[in-house]
Amino acid sequence: MDMHSVVSQLARQVRTWWPVTGVAISIVTEAGESALITEGCADAGTGVPVTDRTRFEIGSISKTFTAFLLGQLADEGKLAFEAPVANYLPWFTPNNGSQTIRVRHLMQHTSGLLAGADALPDAAARGYALRNARTYAEPGEMFHYSNEGYNLLGLIVEHVTGKPLANAMAERLLGPLGMHDSTARITHDDKALLATGYQFLHDDRPPLPSAPLTPATWFEYSAADANVTATASDLGKFARMLLGRGALDGTRIVTPERFEQIITDRADLGGTAECPRGYGLGVEVEHVDGHTWLLHSGGMVGYRSFLAVDLDGGHGVAVLTNAPGECRAIELFGRHVLSVVQGAAPDPAMFDRESIPDAQRYVGTYGTGSRQIRVNATADNGLLLTSDGITGKLYDTGEGRLACDHPHWSTYHHSVSTIAGKPQWLCGPDSLGGDSAPASTPHPLAGCYRSYTPWYPSFRIVQRAGRLHMIAATGVEAPSDEPELIELDDGTFRVGADPRLPERLTAGPALDGAVLWVDLDGCHYTRSFRE
Repeated sequence: MDMHSVVSQLARQVRTWWPVTGVAISIVTEAGESALITEGCADAGTGVPVTDRTRFEIGSISKTFTAFLLGQLADEGKLAFEAPVANYLPWFTPNNGSQTIRVRHLMQHTSGLLAGADALPDAAARGYALRNARTYAEPGEMFHYSNEGYNLLGLIVEHVTGKPLANAMAERLLGPLGMHDSTARITHDDKALLATGYQFLHDDRPPLPSAPLTPATWFEYSAADANVTATASDLGKFARMLLGRGALDGTRIVTPERFEQIITDRADLGGTAECPRGYGLGVEVEHVDGHTWLLHSGGMVGYRSFLAVDLDGGHGVAVLTNAPGECRAIELFGRHVLSVVQGAAPDPAMFDRESIPDAQRYVGTYGTGSRQIRVNATADNGLLLTSDGITGKLYDTGEGRLACDHPHWSTYHHSVSTIAGKPQWLCGPDSLGGDSAPASTPHPLAGCYRSYTPWYPSFRIVQRAGRLHMIAATGVEAPSDEPELIELDDGTFRVGADPRLPERLTAGPALDGAVLWVDLDGCHYTRSFRE
């Protein structure tokens, strides 16, 4: 089969196992687009198919656009990556001005600022709310992904250019790159040209393969962390610019020296000795089989996207979908497509949610009495969970956790961890296989909480083995792990064990032994009637 047919088949296969309503894929070389593949619906309600003109919100891939816009301004001498942020935003004085956060720290996600507050929708208000922020890591010390940092970068662009971010980006990037079917902000006027975004109908439980979808919450957006909409072919043009190391068809966006700085000034993301990973100034950089890959994923409410180019292999892939924004399988899919384009054998089975690659490590009997489960592996690497005489399937969620269709074990994600040398099955408040019994007296914070923010609509706080954990089933900006809540001397709770983390939760008043609401970095969540 030709490449178009191979990738189309992969796209159809991933859509059978993951909640991908529609998808558009552009495959490019530096010279041009070699294939455009569309599958599925732009609107499931009407059956309108995805076409070459369908636009999608690209989410955090917009950060790479913002980074190259800043690089262009730096080439022109209008700003400096090493300059303090306060040089351009004088009101920004976190830590009472005692720590100097520089432009490059924001670009590299090493400023120490919180990931995202989600409390204020407007870019200027979001930025100004951080004017007196407190951070707990020295600038440059630790990678901590921050949408708020990129929002500040957009405000810097506006200060330096004297223009709204959307205008500056359209004039300096979208226009010169020929991205005429793209926009640098999301408005009501753009809605008719966009694929309808989809989210899970139930946001308070891990989604199973059969989980129903519903049209996602619609809202306008202009902040620099996620402001771009594009067709697949247009995003493919941006990928071609990356393959051209800052130039496309004779149009240079940044100098070769600036391009090298963007991809080499990196924060360490770990990886392996064979495949180290880092985050440069607006783009993730990986070394795969001796090749340098540039990548970025993007999640919006109702959309998931992925962009990757192999600088040495000479190919790039742009994948745009109207899947729920937390559908991280799109990154796995995009990586595989890029590998296939460059000669790897296609493997559609890798997207099968019922096949768990390391299934054997989960096998065993955990817990006692009414909270005992037995986990068995099938011949094809599936996993079955049996409890109370009922057997359910376990499914890969794409985030290192599992979901289960057992009626008594479907509320929370599942995982296995070794604690004090013993394997323990973790599921919500349960730590099965350990020595700790469930708490007999519920903590006032334990319960389910909701907000009107579409980014992170709900979470539960549970007591597990004497510790509090915050657990979200869905949500684009929700953590994909289950961070511990650490009570601090000032009465707040740090979200996560690392003392350098900036996220804070504050409990509101309690009534009849139950906290009524909490504040999570400025966003209020109230206790839900759905426990």
